[in-house]
Amino acid sequence: MFALTGVELGSLRGTVLVVVVYMWAPAVAAILVQRWHGESIRAGCGLRRGRLRWVGLAWVTPVGLLALTIAIGALFPEVSVTTDYGAFLRGLGLPEEQVEASVAVLEGLPVPPVVFLVGQGLVAGLTINAVAALGEELGWRGLLLRELSPLGFWRLSLITGVVWGIWHAPLIVQGHNFPEAPFAGIVVMTGWTVAASPLFTYLTIRAQSVLAATLLHGSFNAVASLSLVYLTGAGNLLVGPVGIAGIGAGLLATLACVVHDQYVAGDRMTTSTPLVPWSR
Repeated sequence: MFALTGVELGSLRGTVLVVVVYMWAPAVAAILVQRWHGESIRAGCGLRRGRLRWVGLAWVTPVGLLALTIAIGALFPEVSVTTDYGAFLRGLGLPEEQVEASVAVLEGLPVPPVVFLVGQGLVAGLTINAVAALGEELGWRGLLLRELSPLGFWRLSLITGVVWGIWHAPLIVQGHNFPEAPFAGIVVMTGWTVAASPLFTYLTIRAQSVLAATLLHGSFNAVASLSLVYLTGAGNLLVGPVGIAGIGAGLLATLACVVHDQYVAGDRMTTSTPLVPWSR
């Protein structure tokens, strides 16, 4: 798409293309399929209020993923935790005057900067990021989850994770997420989507609503990227939210879902038996 249009991925037009066209392609496909078969979009894609406590849990889950990513990333050789916001902003290419002004604002906040940044990310995940994330989730944790539900939790999550990861390949080749290693980034991104897919599946079905996956996805895009602010000594491939550290965080979150499913929940879903995502 970007090669054909000649638009740079990092430009404003490139961002618009990603959010409006690329990220909403799965939703458009799901809507067209539902219309083709004369079925309800809301019923087929789980676009319903669902269980609000689970939707709320999904919304704040990326805070835990961020903490896990930082903890795992800090274990790598030559990687350390930092609060040098100026160094991060300089790495983005901002002029020194802007860096100093931004750091002054952060230092002048009545709360620790991390609280402000995480809170800002959660607000974005509930609003503007959710709009973009819904474009993906109507496809992945909406129609695709419903169609694959007879396969059971693990096979459903694995297939969705692989499709979800490969779907990102055209963006990653263009430099998204892993500008220093785009081709290795495709493999790592797919590793992350496979690792995190059970978490998305679990919260969506517990919430009985695609809104859970939407808010999880939206907040993740805003909050989990802070790992690159607080970890130094390595690049996105290792300590990024969808890098090696992020894969570890996704696996631990999946483990937490399994523990809850086996020892806390009244009904088990992490089995090979067919799933019932939501009532029509």
